[in-house]
Amino acid sequence: MKIYIALFLVVAFGFISLNAQDDQDNRTDLGVSLQLYPAGIIPTLNLEHYFDKKSSLLLRVGLNIVDRKDFSDFNQTETGTGFGGSIGYRKHFPSGKGKFIAGINLDIWSLTIDWTDIGPTDAPTSGGTYTLVIQPWLEGGYFLPIKNTKSQIGLTVGFGREINAITSGDEVEQGFIGSVSLQYMFAL
Repeated sequence: MKIYIALFLVVAFGFISLNAQDDQDNRTDLGVSLQLYPAGIIPTLNLEHYFDKKSSLLLRVGLNIVDRKDFSDFNQTETGTGFGGSIGYRKHFPSGKGKFIAGINLDIWSLTIDWTDIGPTDAPTSGGTYTLVIQPWLEGGYFLPIKNTKSQIGLTVGFGREINAITSGDEVEQGFIGSVSLQYMFAL
């Protein structure tokens, strides 16, 4: 996790130093988001650097809180947490007072999953699994500026796939995922 935070900070300060002038076409925004999906929530810190008015690079670091309820094909319950982040590219389309966005993202999550199940003799079993999840996903949404500030608020929806790239322990669920994200960003 320390490497994710260090990498995020290096990139963030690099973008900030490159963006010393107050230029709307080449600015950097900092913010937070709360991403909700059927099997968990992901709060993140976000850094978005605009190349111009129509494109930007998005970096996120955060915590993935998993509760797969009865979604798993492998276990009765799967819960856990882990740190990670993502890198993404967004296109911006001005519309009305705000803008539509369309993006492509790649998340990496280091998760520890605790699971319970029923064994072959109908006895309860439990265990833990470490998994490194690679998650490519697409997003789309709309952002509105907040009046008299350099801030904006947005709502996005995403669709992608969780892939357990590395697993240590019994197999745990992976598959397609949909999400909704509420984001708040402010210009630095």
